[in-house]
Formats: sequence, C-alpha cells, structure tokens
Amino acid sequence: MLTGFEALGAASAVLQVISFATDVVVACKNAYDGATTSQDDLQRYAGQMSEAVGRVYTRCEEMSKANSKFASPKLQNIAKECKDAAGKLEAEVQCVTSMQAQGDILKSIRKTFKASRHRQKLQALQESLSKYQEVMEIELTSHLCSQSDAIYFQQDVSFGKLDTDVQFLISQLAHGITEIKDLVRREHIATRNVITQEGARIEAAINSHTDRQVLDLRTNSETKRKCETFLQSLKAPRMNQRYNDVMDSKDASFNQVFATYEDMKAMYYGESDESSHSTDDYDPENDDRSEDGDESGDNDDPEDDADTGDDTEEIDPESYGSSEGSSDPGYMSDIGDMDNIYDSWFSFDSWLKSDNELFYIQGKPGSGKSTLVKFILNQSQTRRLIHEWSPDAVIISYFFWKIGSEEQNSIKGLWCSLLYQRLQDQQHLILSTLQQFSHLSLHSEYHDWSIKDLQDVWNYMAKLDTRHICMFIDGLDEVRDQDGFSKLAQSIRLLSQPPRTKLCVSARPEAQIVRWLQTTEAEGILLEDLTRFDMLQFVRDRFRQLLPNSQVSQERSQELCRRLVNKAQGVFLWLHLATRSIIVGIENNDSEDMLFARLNVLPGDLENLYIDLWQRMNAKSPVYVETARRYFRYVLKGPGRPFYIKVGRDWMYYSRPWIVQIACAENFGIQEKLLKSKCMVEPSGILRRCEETKASIQSRCAGLLEVRQEKGHPHLSETLGLNRNTFRKVAFIHRTAHNFLTDTEAGQGILGSGPLPDLSTETQLLTGLICTTIVLASERPLSHTSSSIIQQIVDFAKRWGSESLPLATEMLDIVQPLYDRKTIKDRSDAWAPPDPFLSQLTQHDLFDGYVISRLATETSPVLATSVLRKVWDPGFSNNRNKRISKRLFFGLIKLGAAPHEYGISYSPELLPFTAKESAFTNLLISFIILTKGRFEHREDKDDGLKRKKRLETLEIVMHMATTCQNLDKAVSLFARVTQTGSVQIFPLEEVAFEFRRVDPLTFVVFEVNLQFLLLYQISRIGGDLAEPVLAATQGQDLLSRINSPLVKIRYIKLLTAKDGNLENDWSSQRTFQRILQQTPLLRSDIQLLFDVDFLGPSQELFVPLLKSEEVLDLGIITKYVKDKETEDVDADDMMTSLAAENLGICTCEEAGIVPPYEYLRGARERNDVSWELFPSAIGRLETAAAIKEGIEGHE
Repeated sequence: MLTGFEALGAASAVLQVISFATDVVVACKNAYDGATTSQDDLQRYAGQMSEAVGRVYTRCEEMSKANSKFASPKLQNIAKECKDAAGKLEAEVQCVTSMQAQGDILKSIRKTFKASRHRQKLQALQESLSKYQEVMEIELTSHLCSQSDAIYFQQDVSFGKLDTDVQFLISQLAHGITEIKDLVRREHIATRNVITQEGARIEAAINSHTDRQVLDLRTNSETKRKCETFLQSLKAPRMNQRYNDVMDSKDASFNQVFATYEDMKAMYYGESDESSHSTDDYDPENDDRSEDGDESGDNDDPEDDADTGDDTEEIDPESYGSSEGSSDPGYMSDIGDMDNIYDSWFSFDSWLKSDNELFYIQGKPGSGKSTLVKFILNQSQTRRLIHEWSPDAVIISYFFWKIGSEEQNSIKGLWCSLLYQRLQDQQHLILSTLQQFSHLSLHSEYHDWSIKDLQDVWNYMAKLDTRHICMFIDGLDEVRDQDGFSKLAQSIRLLSQPPRTKLCVSARPEAQIVRWLQTTEAEGILLEDLTRFDMLQFVRDRFRQLLPNSQVSQERSQELCRRLVNKAQGVFLWLHLATRSIIVGIENNDSEDMLFARLNVLPGDLENLYIDLWQRMNAKSPVYVETARRYFRYVLKGPGRPFYIKVGRDWMYYSRPWIVQIACAENFGIQEKLLKSKCMVEPSGILRRCEETKASIQSRCAGLLEVRQEKGHPHLSETLGLNRNTFRKVAFIHRTAHNFLTDTEAGQGILGSGPLPDLSTETQLLTGLICTTIVLASERPLSHTSSSIIQQIVDFAKRWGSESLPLATEMLDIVQPLYDRKTIKDRSDAWAPPDPFLSQLTQHDLFDGYVISRLATETSPVLATSVLRKVWDPGFSNNRNKRISKRLFFGLIKLGAAPHEYGISYSPELLPFTAKESAFTNLLISFIILTKGRFEHREDKDDGLKRKKRLETLEIVMHMATTCQNLDKAVSLFARVTQTGSVQIFPLEEVAFEFRRVDPLTFVVFEVNLQFLLLYQISRIGGDLAEPVLAATQGQDLLSRINSPLVKIRYIKLLTAKDGNLENDWSSQRTFQRILQQTPLLRSDIQLLFDVDFLGPSQELFVPLLKSEEVLDLGIITKYVKDKETEDVDADDMMTSLAAENLGICTCEEAGIVPPYEYLRGARERNDVSWELFPSAIGRLETAAAIKEGIEGHE
C-alpha cells in the first residue's frame, strides 16, 4: 500500500469531481440536443463541481504535506487533469446559460456549426472523464487501498474522525465494490436524481443514504444554526469588555515596535548620524522590518473595537519633532540607549516569525502592558510577521481583568474565549467536535461548560486543526484568587503544548510569575526600559496645542516634558495622570515656575499620586468628598446581572453603571417625578443632568474614574434620541485605582468606614436603573429592556433581607406596569404572551406575602391559577429544581387557584406547537426531568433545610393528588437514549433542539398516565421522610388509587447498526416509527427503566436504583418495539397527532396564539427550524395569520 488516509481523501475528492463533471457534461449535451435544462440546475451542477475541485486542491496539498514519500504522482496527475477538465466545463456552462437567455436554444443553434463544435468538445471531455475513471480504478485497487487495507482502515481509531465521504469510500472498498462506475455512481448520487432515468432514481434513493448526509451537513442551513448555537455557548456577554476598555493605542504610542533601524534613527536623531550603532554593520536586507517600515503605527478606529485591518499610519520623523529634540543638549540623555531599545523590540519581531513557543512582556503596574498588547493585535505588521512563521496562522487573545466578572478573570473564561476564537468560521471543526463529544450539543451557554470539557475539545482541535495558532494572553497577574497563578500556569502549559502553537504573555514582575518565566527560558522584554521615547512623544502631543497660547517657552516646555518622563519611571499611567495635572496648570495660565513647582510636588509613585490628586480636588470640601465617595461606591458595586436593551430587532448587552443611571440615582427630584408623581421628565432635563454628572465625576474623582464610550455599541444614545454621554459607562481608569481604594489605608479613608457594598449605595443605584428604564420606555416605545431588572430587585432583597424588603416591594410595584406594557419583557417577540409578573417571584420565600397580598387585591382566580401553573413549568432551563413554600401554595389555593385546570405555556422554541399543562402535571413532569434528565441532581440527605423543603413538596403533591379527579389522564414524555444506553427525559420545549442534534441518538416518545408520575415521585422522595405522610389515612387512600401505572412507547427513532458502525442518516433524523399496536410496559420493566422501586419507597432522594450492567434502558425499550407493526412519520405528523390526542401538547392555532404574518413569512424565508421540522403545521399557522390580517393572495 502506497499511502494512508490523506491519499484516500484526495482520491475521494477526485471521484467527486468526476461524478459532478459527468453531471455537467450530460446536462450540457441535453441542452444542445434541445432538452429542457434549467439554468438553476446547470449552475448547481457547476457549483458542486467547483466545490469538489476545491477539495481536490486542499487534499492533494494535505497529501503532500503529510509525507512526501506517500504523495502519489499518478493520483496528482489525474487530479490536475480533472481540474483542467472542470475548468473547460465551467466555460461550457456559461455558454449554454448565455444562449438560453437569448431564447429557445433548440431553435437558435440546433443546426449551426457552433452547436456541433460544442458537442464535439463535450464528447471529448466525456471520453477523458471515462479514461480518468479507468486509471482511478487501477490506482485505487493496485496502489492506494486494497479490500484488506480498507477493512484495516475501518478498524483504525482515526477512522471515525475522517470526513464522511472518505469513510464512505473506504466502506465501499471494504465491501469489495471496486469498479469505478459503481463508486462514481454511489458518490453523491443524490445530486444526479434530476437527470437520470426513473429506474436509476429508485436505485439512487436506496444507495444514497450516507452521501445525502454529507451534502446536508455541508449545505443545510440548520447545520449552520447548530454550529452557531455551539459557538455562542462559549461566548460570555462580557468576553471582549476588557479589550475594549484598554486605552487606545493613539493615547500611548508604540511606534517603535515595528520600526526599522533606519526609521528609529530618524525618530531619535532626525537627519543626524549620532548613533553608536555603526551603519557600516547595518544591512537593510538583513533587517526583516526594513521593507515594511512604513507600515508602523496604530489602527485606532473608536467605532470599531476589534478592527484588525491594515489602515496603519506611516512613520514620519517630522511628526515626532525629531529635529527639535535632537537639537536639545539634554534630549539624548533622556531618550535612552536607542541601540538597546531597537534590539529589544527586534527580539519581539523576530519571535513573531520564529518557531519559539513563548515570549513575555513584563512591566510595572500602569506601564502600558495591556495597551501594548492591544496595539500589537491591531497591527498589520503583526500578521505579516506571524504569517512568515506560517501562512495559515491565526491570532487569538485573552485579556485577564481582576476586577471584572468571573468570565473576565478566571481560567474557565480564558479557555472559553480562546476556543471561541479558534472555532470562529470553522464549521467543519465544530461539526467534528460535536460528533466526537455528543454531550456538548446540549451546551447553549457559558455556564454549561466545565474546564475539563474545554481542555478535551482543545486537545481534540490540536489533532484536527492544521492551522498554526498564535496566542496573546494579557495580565497573568490578574487571574482571580480562587484560581491562582499555579493553576493558570498549568493551563498555559496545556494551551501551548500542542504543535503549531506559540504564546505571548504579559504580566507584572511578581515573584511567582518571575520564577515561572525563568523555568521556561523564554525571551522577553521589560517594558518600562523601552518606552522613554514614546512617553516623550505622548507628553509633547498633549502640550502641542496648549503651549503656543501659554507663558511657557519652547525650551522650558521640552524640559518640562523630560522631567515628567523621568519622574514616571516607565509607568504610562502615572504619566497620563501627572500630565493631566500639569495641563490644568497650563489652562489656568500658570507661570513656568508654578508649573515646575506643581511637577516637583507630584509624588513619584501611583499610590501617593492618587492621594495627592485627591487632596488637591476635594480636601477643602466635605460635600465634594461625599459626592466622590458615592461615585466610587457605585462603580465598586459592579455591573450586576447582564442587562440587555433591544432597539429594533437586536438585543445588545450593556455594562453598567451608566452616566444616566448615576444621574438618576443622585437626583431625588428626578426620582420623585418618575417614581412617585408618575410624571415624565423632559429629555432636555435628563440630558442636562447627565452632562452635570459627567462633569462632576471628572472634577471630583481625581482621575481615578473615567467615562467611557461603550465599545461595540457606540450609537445607542443617538438611536434612542439622546446625546452621546447618556449611556456612557463609568469605570476605574486602571486596576491600580481600584486597588488603591480597596487595599490601602488612604483609599479606605476616602471610601469611608461603611461596609462594601452598603444598602444605601445599592438602593440608589438600583433606583437609578429603574428610572433609566422608565426614561427609555417614555422616549422610545419601540425599545425594550430585559426582565433581568426584576431579578436584580430579587437579588437586592435576598442580599439585604427583611431590612430591604419594603424598598424591594416598592420597586416591584413601580416595575410591574412596565412589565405589563411589555417595555420590560421576558420574551423576545412583542406578540408572544408573557408569563404573569408575579410568577417571577414564587421561587423566593421572601416574597410570599407580597405575592399573596397583590393577588388578593386582584381577586382573580384565573391569575392565581396562572401563577401556580408557572411555578413548576419544566421550561428551557438548567435549573428545574423548583419549589414553593407551603404558605404560598395554600395561599394560592385559598385565592382560587385551580391546580388541575389546564392552560397554555408558550415557548418560541416549540412554535407552531405549545404546551398544554396544569400545575399538577407540571410538578410531576418537572420532577421526573430533574431526576431522570441530563443533569444529575443530588441532595445531601442530612441537609435539614432541604429535608424540610422536600417534605413540604411531598405534602403539596399529596394535596393535589387527592383532589385530582382523573389520575388515568395521559401525557407524553420525550426521551433520548444516550450512547451508553440510558434514558434521559427532556422537556417538551427542547423537542426542536433535540431533533436538530448533530450526533446520532435514539429518541423515544412515551405515553404515561398521572398514576405512574405520582408513584415515581413518591417513591423517589422516599425514605423516612415519606413514611409518616404515606402512613396517614389520606396517604393510604391515595396509594389505593394509584396501583395501575401506565407507560407505553408511542414513537421511536432507533439507530441502525451496520457492520459494527453507527450509521446516521441525517434526513431520517426527523423520521420516527409510529408503533401501531402498543403494549404497556410491565411494572417490573417500568421500575428498571426509570430507576425506581414502587414497592419499597425507602431510598433517599435522587439515588438511582442499582441496575444490573447487562440490563440497559435501550434493551428494555427494544423488547417492546421488536417485531411490532410500525409506520414512518415525520416530526410534523408526530407532533400534530400528539396534539390531536391531547397528550400535553396543542397547536398554537388551537391555543389562540397567531404570530404576525410578517413574522412567519420572515421565518419561512430564513428557513427557520420551525419550517424545517414542522412545515405543515406552521404553514397552517401562516394561513391563519393571513386570514386574521386580511392578507389576500396568500397561498
């Protein structure tokens, strides 16, 4: 055997080219002969052929790279000839389509010489393709892969990781199918159904099982959605916030980083030749930066937070005032040793294009490490040098931020962010990952991930992803304390361990980090030793516009610049703050002596500088001190829960606190009007307060706080009709400012002696947020905010307890009208029915009295019933362990809540169906999902509080069960069977999500009665806890009524095993078998299948029944469907039938939920999942919408 998998991949691609090219030839010949061939068909055939040619290029290159001795010259020659033939056929397709556009091709060219000439070309190409088939047959069987080789390949551990078409080819060869006409016929046969005869079509339908899967995976829009869902699960809302908040490069220039030696000379010396670095030894050809020296600069578009374009500035010595500087006798002594600086930056540039794995950037706090890393990431020179290392290299990055949220300062956040960036636009890698790790297809958000899963995927990617990866990780010292640097160092080792990987890190020179870097023997730079020139330029740029109108001479201004830089000692942040202080003096028209005196008294370290700036601004006014103290406490409170605002169709996350929020928090007049008098405040009044608040923050907070534009969403204020400052975020200028306030005696003196956080600060800030929401609702009715504000009020009350409850309930009363008007909402679509407002509070005992009192004033049993029904709604949530107190349950019952009254629970994921449920069925179903679902819930049997809650739940169950008139009522349960053979129940709302899974699974739809669900819950709660309840008269009466648990299998989709390999037909993923004659499961099998013992309710909660290893859930299920008469139905038919039988499902039409026609039409045009899975049902809903809106002409 000549080669391995790479050559077979190339061979498969060549077969696809032959297959598609043959389609094109036949279609073109038919067209010239007068047959009807649509342009769409021709273009589709040509497009498929072009895609196959692309695979030939890629796989031949992989074959060559894998091992040169395995590169088959004959295969490469055939590949080249096939590509040439494809090129000629593309020209023929263009010719045919252009002539068809002119009219009837039969009439225009049938008898012309031109048609004859084209047919001759096509005939010659067809003969060439036949010849290539013959050569490929010999090459395949004689050199590339014999039948025994193919069988061997199938047993290889790497076989399952191959592309599906390569697996298919090997499988065919293993079956002894070696004639090329058979292989070509089977290769993508689904694409030729249009142009083959009827008999061939039937044969194609039988033999195209796997190749249809390949086409679907590549082209189906649903695959794209799966990949997007998986990718988004890695992305936390604030993932890019730290990068966006880092100072822009234009505010701290690093133009030396990529400067050539000649450019650096020009910067430092102007036209002079004062360098000690002899130019006789300098050869521009040996300076890898010389040809691109004019690209140095930064790319700082404030409207684009992650622009990596090539719009860099050209280095211009004049822009640095070089001549001016070099003429100053003190200048050269202050800018540092240019030669050593050049060599240091050159070491970094050399690392970028080398094979060396690690480079570090060390620097003092505030020296500009993060700004430098951001600068490097935004430069085209970075990419150019990295691509010298490897042309296919990609750059990914992560910025640690100690005072940020968990995803911004944790090891898990690091893994998620890097993996997200690596997998962007890599659909094939995501699909392979989902096939390798099937359980990951259930991940939909950041919190679903474990670090182990992230590491496993990264290691898998290292084997699959052939690209080179260059990583930049900023702020190693800012990892959160819970993780610590030791664990981070282990993660860095795992990240950089795979081949084709390199890493640049930045950190403060902390002892533990320095010791670690010494063990790596990596190259690096000490930033404060290299930035003197850039710091001089920074100060000069700031002074340039001010000095002409000041009393400072040019000579003295240069001296002032030098002294500032000297005193900064490489700390850019100190320089930034000190320069701001000097500018205040210049703007006050201070004399030269006064400016130098101001500079001389500035402390040389950041901590003392913060103290000095604070005292200058606030020492004389206790009022100013108190105002600044509140501002600091607002920002120290942190952003809280993610807050989303919807403008138009887009929901966008915004970090807080905002200027407008603080303005409202600080102004009791605004609060009085908005919250108590229910009057509106004029927009001009709000804007004026925002401007005043911004000015106050800048003048009172000594530079420790700054007002930032929200990167990524810079136009929110304008979109809402407000000015740019309204939604700007208030934040610490740097981590050192945060640490100064929280970790030093002086800082704590500024904050005051009260606790952090404190009730007053939280109350004002939350009140400001509510006012902001009201302003949003009044100014822009089409804008919406997420219902997370309700949960923030709940969190506030839980944090501060009964002391805050009156305030919290007052806030809830203010928020409820906004919720009722859908200004605050929990659904993305305005037409969707909302959940009752009070249902948001039932999980928190603290609000029991509030819920009961508000329902009592409503005197509405219907509302009380709705609130009770939502308590145990299984929903699309990871947290289904939902419980309410006995006090609230019996309070709702007393108010008329009917636990057995059925109602509708709409979920957009289930459109065009909806759940039909009661409080009782929700309680029973949510419990079985909790204990028999994908999340293994466990409770400590000795936890007294949880035992009390379990006992209350059991008493609630018993009460509802004794009042239920029909315990034989049936509902449906949806289940997946995992690859280990165990059953997992999932909520109805997840049906569409499950049916779109990439990994093949068996699905089962059970019909169960309430007796079974009730027995299951009583038995699983079990233990000594249940005995007193069940021993009572009421318990004994109930047990006598539930001796007939019913479980039947209604529908199933089984995997098919073929030759030991699982075969997943993508198109049949939505095809189920309806069991026509269902047999109820025996009681013993029910107990085994659901891990429960009905006879002995003595086990502790959530401890499953021990089961023999030989007894698998799938085996029990198979026993009840084997040899049964079935019929194939699609998911649409199955769901419609379950709805017609009233098994916990109904259609949206029946429920009276009819979305707008435009909404449904847009979903159709996007080919949303609802149209893919349930075309008939949603089609009927679209018709109903058209009739409701009086739209004529709808079909």
